[in-house]
Amino acid sequence: MAVRAIDGFFEGKPDSRGLFDTVAGRISACGPSEVEVKTQISFEASRKFAWFWLYNVTKKNPSGVLHLMLALDHPEESPHVRETTQIGKRRWNHQIVIRTEKEARSGWLGELIEMAYDYGGG
Repeated sequence: MAVRAIDGFFEGKPDSRGLFDTVAGRISACGPSEVEVKTQISFEASRKFAWFWLYNVTKKNPSGVLHLMLALDHPEESPHVRETTQIGKRRWNHQIVIRTEKEARSGWLGELIEMAYDYGGG
């Protein structure tokens, strides 16, 4: 991973960084992927399948809230998915808010990550 770029992305947001590290580790456990850091952090196998960003529009939460978008070839119904958007014939993006270490380590998130990794060509 581009550690320095990731360090800069999470500068001053240690709680969000900890959650990211947990989830990124779970993604890495699925197999090899490329990581790109811009305004978001994305993971790609044959194609991009996961994106992270911090939500802090109102400035009321200076530590930021970690959001994860996972691409799947089908809509996955889950109470943990904040929003599902179809953006192609066989592509649905699933937005997930991760606020706690328990959520970052949950079984339901692990299943979604594995499906997204497989969709991404892993």
